[in-house]
Parts: sequence; structure tokens; C-alpha cells
Amino acid sequence: MSANETRFYGLLYIDEQNNRYHSNRAHGVDPVDIYIMCASLCSKSFNANGAVFNIITNKPAYTRQRLEHLKLERISVSEHDFSLMVPKKKMYFYSAHFKLDVFNAFGDGQFGEHIGLVDLDTILLRSLPQSANLAVYDISDQVFPAFGKSRVVSDLELISGRSLEDPHWYGGEFVTGSAAEFATISHYINLCWPKYVRNIGSLHHVGDEMVMSSALNMARADGVHILDYGQAGLVARWWSDRTEHEQAPFEPLTAAALLHLPGDKMFLTREARHQFDSGEFLSRFQRHARKNIAHRVAGQAVHTLLEEPRVLFTPRLAAR
Repeated sequence: MSANETRFYGLLYIDEQNNRYHSNRAHGVDPVDIYIMCASLCSKSFNANGAVFNIITNKPAYTRQRLEHLKLERISVSEHDFSLMVPKKKMYFYSAHFKLDVFNAFGDGQFGEHIGLVDLDTILLRSLPQSANLAVYDISDQVFPAFGKSRVVSDLELISGRSLEDPHWYGGEFVTGSAAEFATISHYINLCWPKYVRNIGSLHHVGDEMVMSSALNMARADGVHILDYGQAGLVARWWSDRTEHEQAPFEPLTAAALLHLPGDKMFLTREARHQFDSGEFLSRFQRHARKNIAHRVAGQAVHTLLEEPRVLFTPRLAAR
């Protein structure tokens, strides 16, 4: 690869207690194995598009052992000595907090000059163009309707410690830029972290996105140029389950370069056994999603009879 080419990484932070607290023990599969199988598929999709993907983990020997045991293709595995003091208690997205530690390492130049961090349950359907600025994924239109804009903005201002004129919420599945840009963002993250820890029990969301979004809003307000790859149609997140926001239909999102499927990890683990082809992958996923949606529609009728208090939206594959 050329010196200016972006090298992509995925975080696999392994903690026996907290990995297993997350709701990913499905069909008797170990949660860590689920993430490793997702990483295998992610790596295949990047390799198929001529991009470089690596795992950053605190347990490289164990990760390589599980890759071999699961008969998955080898992935480049990098060890990192994580130092972020994440509150040691059972909570969702515990391991994801260590993305913030990775951002610091990116800023120090430990992993190259042009780097990107993506979630392990993402798929690269086609090449991502390199941005001249820090590139992120704005998902305000997904988060504000679900939690209420005033509540989200209040939490962002609490963690940033300042009033925010035009706040946004950013997804943690995709961030890419230069080492210098990550160093700048890490500066803001380090300012936010103590306030996040102090207020962790009162926030609408506990996870890396809370801190990262606060930091990015501060940076943008201070003149840092940030490009939204979601608005550019390059990154998309989609759930085959019902959501508290109304999603765009799936089929138009297949034009994106990077697709995040956070609610379909078990499907992704099965796909790890296949050679990756974007067209075949999308065909199989749409068949899988169609079955899921039919099941959710039936379930929604039951919840309606039981007067479920929340308003949930059923996903659609195609536009009406």
C-alpha cells in the first residue's frame, strides 16, 4: 500500500465479564467468537475492495487462536496496551469505550499517518474515497427522534461543558482521518472524559458515542473541518429490527460504500464462511431481512394488542 493510503482498523477489546454482559450470547455462541467472526467477514470485504483492515486488541494471542479454531482466514492482529480507566461495572458498550483509547494512539501516530476505525459488524461494499478532512458519520436523524433532541443536546452540553449552537450526534462505527486530526479530537475527548465519568448514571446513552459526539461538536465549533460521509451517501447504518426512529428503506442504502448492520451479527457470523462478493452478500442479506421483517410485523400486532407504550417503526426494504 502507498504511504498515503488509509489503513483501517477494528477494535476487539476482550473482557470476560463485560463482553458477556452485552446481549450477544445467541444460539449458544460465545460473544467474543461472534465479534471475531464478524471481524473475519469485515476483513474479507475490505480485502475484496483492495483496502487494508487490521484488528486492534488487548489479547492478540487469544484472538489468533480463536481465528484458527474457528477455521477463519488470518487477519492482521495488532496488540495495544489500553490505559483508559473505564468504570468497571456491568454496562452495555463497555468494550466500545476503548475506541477512545485507540483515538489517542492514532493521534500519536502509532498506527500510521492515514487511519480509520470501523466497527467489526460493518461491510465494505466498494472503495471509500479518502477525505482531505476528518470524516465521520452523523446520525442525528436517528438519535434525536428516539431520545428527544432536547435531552440529547442537554447531555452533549453537560459532557462538553459548554453551550453548543448546532449540536450533532455521531455514530461510532466510522471515523477516518490523519494522525494530526485524531490528535486534535483526542484533545477534546480527554477534556470530556472526566465529566462523562462523573455523570454516567444520568445520561440518555452510555458509550463511546456520547464522549466522541461531545468532542466532535466542540472541535467543529472551534473551527475543525469535519466531513459527514453519511450525508455524502458513503456510510449507512441499518437495522432489520424495529427502531424508535423511522429508517430509510434498505435498498437505496446499498449504494453506500460502508454498511453497518449492528442488529444482524448472527447473520454476519454465518457469512464469514463464504467468500465475499458484495452482490451475493446483499442478495442473501435481503432474504434474511425479509424474513426478519415478517416476524417483526407479526410481533408488532401482538404488542399493539398488549398496548405497548413505545412507538416502534418496522423497517422496509424498498420505498413505498
